[in-house]
This record gives sequence, C-alpha cells and structure tokens, in this order.
Amino acid sequence: MSGIRLSVLIVTYNAGADIETCLQLLAASRIDRPYEVILVDNASSDGTPERVARAFPWVRLIAERTNHGFAAGNAVALAAAWGDTILLLNPDAFLRDPEALATALAHLDAHPDVGAVGPRLIFPDGRHQVGDAGYEPRPLSILVHAAGLSGRFGLRGLYLASRQARGRAAVDVDWVCGAFLLMRRAAIETIGGLESPMFLYGEDVDWGCRLRDAGWRVAYLPGIAVVHLQGGSAGTRSARWLDGLAGIYRLRNAGRLLSSPAFFSGPLQLGFTLRALAYGLAGRLKRQPELARKAEDMRRFSAHLRSLRS
Repeated sequence: MSGIRLSVLIVTYNAGADIETCLQLLAASRIDRPYEVILVDNASSDGTPERVARAFPWVRLIAERTNHGFAAGNAVALAAAWGDTILLLNPDAFLRDPEALATALAHLDAHPDVGAVGPRLIFPDGRHQVGDAGYEPRPLSILVHAAGLSGRFGLRGLYLASRQARGRAAVDVDWVCGAFLLMRRAAIETIGGLESPMFLYGEDVDWGCRLRDAGWRVAYLPGIAVVHLQGGSAGTRSARWLDGLAGIYRLRNAGRLLSSPAFFSGPLQLGFTLRALAYGLAGRLKRQPELARKAEDMRRFSAHLRSLRS
C-alpha cells in the first residue's frame, strides 16, 4: 500500500444505480498513478453495499450500521486511506471525461500552495450547475448573490455565477463543492481532518474556508467538467442545503456586528421572492413549464428561509 498516492473516498446512502455509473466511469478514467477506492456506506436500506460488493470487488467497502452524515462518513474513509492525495467523490458525480481527474491532479501537483481543487460541475444536459464553488458566506457575499450581481463589477457573491465559470484558467475561490473535491492530505491535516459541525450540506464550504484560513489556496478549474446529478438520495429539489449554509454563516460570523441570522436569511429570502415573480411571469409569457418549476423552487426556498428566521 505504500505506493498508493491517491485515495478516492465515496460516501453512500441509498445511492441506487448512481453508484454503479460513478464507479464504472471512475474505473474508465485515465489516472497516471496508483489509486485506491474506499466506499463508506451510511446504513443504506436499498442494497447499495451488496450491489457494490458484488459488482466492484476492487472497492474497499466499509458498511456502517448508522448514518454518520457526509463529513463523518468521509472521516471514517480517510482513517482507512493510504494516499497523500484525497478525492472526495459523490456517488452521483460522473467522470464522463476520462481526463478530468488526471487534469485536476496535474494542477494540484504543479501548485504546491494549492490545498484543494474542484471542477466545473454540470447537469447532464451540459448546463453549468451554480453552487460548484464560491466565496465565504458573509453579509456582502450574501447580498451580492441575492441581488444577482455575482461576477459583475468585480463583486464576489456566495456562488460563482455561470458567467464566471467560463474559460479554462483557474480561479481562486474560498471553497469548492464536495461532489468532486481533490485535496492534499497535508492540507486536510492542517484543519484537523474532515470532521465538520454540519451533518449534511455546508461541509465543503466549512472545509474550504478553513483551508484558506490556514494559508492554503483553493482553486476552481472551469476547464474541467464533471456531471453532477445534484441531490442524490436527498432529492434534487430539497431546501435543506439552506440549513447547512445558515449554520456555516453563524459559525463564520460569530461575534461580528452582522452575525444575526436575519442578515443571512433576509437578503436571500428577498432575492428568491423576486426571482419567483420573474420566473413565474416569464413562464406564463413564454409558456415554458421549466420556468414555472423554477418559480416554484424559488418560492419554496423563500418559505424555508422564513422558517429559519422564526
């Protein structure tokens, strides 16, 4: 095992057939170094561990009896890993480009001050998936995102906008999405491992900001595209991601003047409400069901934020 340089860590919970696609594409990737795959299953009830054990005997399977969540599940996998480079890979993240992982590894190799890298995440139809990278959740980044001004006039919002995800040059950010998160073990050790106060959603934001605090750069690589179904077993239209983000906001802004949850929820709630109105109107005028669905999502997100403030 001493020759292994890359450890791929996957955490599953009722992953269904997604994990088979994920592992098949990983195996087909052109990787220029020895690697291992460690899969921690968080007590799935759909037969995920049995499916993996049967079809992928080369995967080191750790079947847990309880659901540890994303961060703690990855911490279990990390404790069993031998690599000095660690890839966190979601079961619904697909390496359809066989060069994607090798390119990300090459960037990490070439930049010793970079502690973590992540690719541009896309939907199966090729559209950019907003939420694949961004900046620390502070009042200004929240306001910029809520106003739809991310990337305009040099402003940094909570998430990189699609206009910022074009091109091939690496972009320095504060965090990248945990669906595909490539890190140095040395960087992970400087932040105390992969533990996080978040059970699900927001762990990647937490890790990235802590890496930046520790002096590491975090790089977003828009020239690499990875398909992400987004949501997996949690459901693609869940509003629970807002809970994790609110938790990170409280942690990162504790003791500051604008640390009240209202400064997180208020601007986002207003932004979602305005977007719901805009999508709803455009959907009626253009008769496009997809816009009506977006309006429904925005209303649900706004209502969820209202519950966080109460």
